[in-house]
Amino acid sequence: MVGGPHTKLANLTNIQDSTLSNILLDNLVNFYDWGFLDRGSFFNIKIPQSGIYGGDRHRLRLVDDPNYSDGQVWEGYRQNWVWESGINATTTQPTRISGVFVDNTFYATGNVTKPFYVDYPNGRVVFDSAQTSTSTVQLEYSHKWVEVVAAEGIPWFRQLQQRSFRSDEGFQVEGSGGWAQLGQTRIQLPAVAIEVVPPKSMQGYQLGGGQWVNNEVVFYVMSENHWECANLMDSILYQNERTIHLFNPTEVALSGAFPFNYRNELNEHALPSGLYPNLIDNFLYRKCWISNSKGTEISQLSPELYIGTTSCSTQVKAI
Repeated sequence: MVGGPHTKLANLTNIQDSTLSNILLDNLVNFYDWGFLDRGSFFNIKIPQSGIYGGDRHRLRLVDDPNYSDGQVWEGYRQNWVWESGINATTTQPTRISGVFVDNTFYATGNVTKPFYVDYPNGRVVFDSAQTSTSTVQLEYSHKWVEVVAAEGIPWFRQLQQRSFRSDEGFQVEGSGGWAQLGQTRIQLPAVAIEVVPPKSMQGYQLGGGQWVNNEVVFYVMSENHWECANLMDSILYQNERTIHLFNPTEVALSGAFPFNYRNELNEHALPSGLYPNLIDNFLYRKCWISNSKGTEISQLSPELYIGTTSCSTQVKAI
């Protein structure tokens, strides 16, 4: 009888499980997203708080979102709100969202008289019932400084939004400037977009079996000034010649421990504290060696848009 292992695909348990290229991408996005945050890359927004040039950063503005009734969705001047805790690099911790003020009345999260949920990635509060357009909606929260995303596979056309820190420039005017785009269709600067190139080579691991899989990773760094771009590029290049741990995205999905549900509300089953370290502790996959890091010159594409790229090689043991 012909059969057995010679008739099966090697190194695959289930074709729907994440393979190494996707595992690397998920892990590197989470690694740098958490890494920047853990080194103090966030801003705490208190009530009241204005920007350097004016504007009220604690005030949310009404969003014209065709998926909701007018008055349901209110957003901050910056998206990518912090939900993690356990920051180690600084004594200052991100502000945990405990509720929202509507016309100076505080409503705690889980409130039954004015129910709402927090959309953390898009930086929004979504009410079950529409609020009047003249309402004053305020929030104490924290947002991340750097947006880390996958360079490929984004389900929406994304538009780079410049000057998002200038909350004085028409932020409170509905449909104005860069805020005319919905939160899920824009990338606020500074940002790092990560691309994992499918394996370029494989080499033997040891006598008797096993292989190393070698991938190339490209980081596209985008910023509004040269200093930020160079700083982020250096931060990525400094990770050269080191080992990081990877988690298994398939096991995370099956466990239900991912951070957000279908509407970007914090998942009640999410792991507490910093997501990435806890994912490593609970869903460890393999080790990854980073080497051959290098960068390119920074290009200025407009007065307030600088782009640079770095790349590295990764090596992970195959099954």
